[in-house]
Amino acid sequence: MKKTILVIEDDAGRRKAMVDVLTAAGYDVIAGDDFEAALQTVDRFGVDVMISDLQLSTATPHGRALARMAQRKRSPLKLLFVSRVPVVPDRAPAQLGNVLPMPLDRTALLAKVRSLLAN
Repeated sequence: MKKTILVIEDDAGRRKAMVDVLTAAGYDVIAGDDFEAALQTVDRFGVDVMISDLQLSTATPHGRALARMAQRKRSPLKLLFVSRVPVVPDRAPAQLGNVLPMPLDRTALLAKVRSLLAN
C-alpha cells in the first residue's frame, strides 16, 4: 500500500519541488499552502507523514503549532519540518522532531521520509 505524504509549504516553487521528488519516489502526495488546508486534509485522508515549512509566512499558527493540531486529529502522524532558517539541534524543542534545511537535498528528504515511515 502506498504511503500518503502531506506537504505544506507556502512557497509554490519549493512545494512543487518536494511534491515532484516524493511522487517520483512512489508516494501519494497531497500539497497545500496553509494551515487550514493541512488540517482539512488530515481530517479527510489517511496521511502518514506531514512535511511542513517550520515558518509558514501566511499562516497563523506557525509550523510547530500546526503539527500539534494535526497530531491531535490523527495520531500517530509522523512529522518532518523544512526551514530556511538554521535550527540548532541542541536548542530545538524536543517536540520539533526532524528538521531539514532549505534548499532541500533530494536524497536527504527521501532518507528522512523513509526513516519516519520505518519507525
